[in-house]
Amino acid sequence: MTSKEKRSLISPDTVMGSVFLVLALVFPVLFHVVHLGSAFLPMFFPIALAGFLIAPGIAALVGLLAPLLSSVLTGMPPLYPPIAPLMAVEGLVLAAAIGLTRKKLEWGVYPSLIVGILLQRSVMAIAVFFVAPLFRLPGDIFTAGMLISGIPGIVLQLIAIPPIVIGLEPRMKRLEEIA
Repeated sequence: MTSKEKRSLISPDTVMGSVFLVLALVFPVLFHVVHLGSAFLPMFFPIALAGFLIAPGIAALVGLLAPLLSSVLTGMPPLYPPIAPLMAVEGLVLAAAIGLTRKKLEWGVYPSLIVGILLQRSVMAIAVFFVAPLFRLPGDIFTAGMLISGIPGIVLQLIAIPPIVIGLEPRMKRLEEIA
């Protein structure tokens, strides 16, 4: 492998993808330590930021891997019932939707975030509706509960993520130019 090939494997997006993956593993632990739990959707903050700030494919990979790695490393979210696999699909959809709308379609920060969240929550609702009955849970009630319980996290994302993205995007562009 030539040095140019090695360098292309270690791009700023790859390095930052690793950072966002670590943050997606650490945030839920920190939120649970202070008893804020899953209502604030802490894993999805770094995943959404990855969607905005790095290549959509790498961001989608971060979204897919974070819940699965977290499950293996910390036991949260659980693999059974299949919360981690459902969250992996949610994370992939969130990061990919944000990345594609922001980077490929050049939408604004808020529209990209709103579309990402709507698609993520839609995927979650559909999945929970069909998976819940397999565990003898009422699909409609469980789905509604999951949607409602995520409202504080969605509000926090809508407030916190756009200013962070607006502040970091120019720095990320400079990082890409340097590399």
